[in-house]
Amino acid sequence: MEKKRETAAEYRRTREEDFKAAKYLGEEVGFSKDIGIEILELAEGYCVGRIKVEKRHLNPLNTVHGGVFFSLADTICGIAAASTGHGGPTVQGDMDYMRAVRGREIICTARVTKTGSTLTWVDGVISDDTGREVTRTKFIYYRLKEAKHFGFESRD
Repeated sequence: MEKKRETAAEYRRTREEDFKAAKYLGEEVGFSKDIGIEILELAEGYCVGRIKVEKRHLNPLNTVHGGVFFSLADTICGIAAASTGHGGPTVQGDMDYMRAVRGREIICTARVTKTGSTLTWVDGVISDDTGREVTRTKFIYYRLKEAKHFGFESRD
């Protein structure tokens, strides 16, 4: 059984300019900026990001709204896919919600599990600020050829 890589240091590092472009596009553009996504780590096939929970992220039960989890995961998993040169729009996203979060932040860790000629598969885990795993995700992205996604060039 293959050992799972746990940190960006264990992945091939991205170039500094690629990281800056992905960080800018993942944090400062459109909906990502609106909900407060922050990119923490990035390497080829790997990305970690978080949202610091604010009142605007809560549902009527005073827990983090499921849509916030999904948006964080889709963005962070999408950046992980793009970092391999196999990024593009979301084809499918699945999320298993395991427990509510009342903490101060949620952190998504994404790992590319497979790249094909047209699709890229990414697994993600969201934890709260105490380290408790709260969701598991699986996303599939359509590969945009001859295009940039989150600042990364498409590769063959």
